[in-house]
Amino acid sequence: MNETLLNVQGMTCRSCVHHVGEALRDLDGITEVDVRLQKGQVLVRHDARTPVATMIEALSEAGYESSTAA
Repeated sequence: MNETLLNVQGMTCRSCVHHVGEALRDLDGITEVDVRLQKGQVLVRHDARTPVATMIEALSEAGYESSTAA
């Protein structure tokens, strides 16, 4: 199981948390999504068949810019 921490720009409310979570949960191979509104981050647990680029693209399609956290 892999863990990826993403920085997400533009999350301002609980509705944003819902949209970010749904965008990622819809992807194959995602097992858990932990959206951290105050930190502007999301921790994603996934298997190897779900590339990080796919997660970033899904968030972009949902209206959020994201990048991997350092």
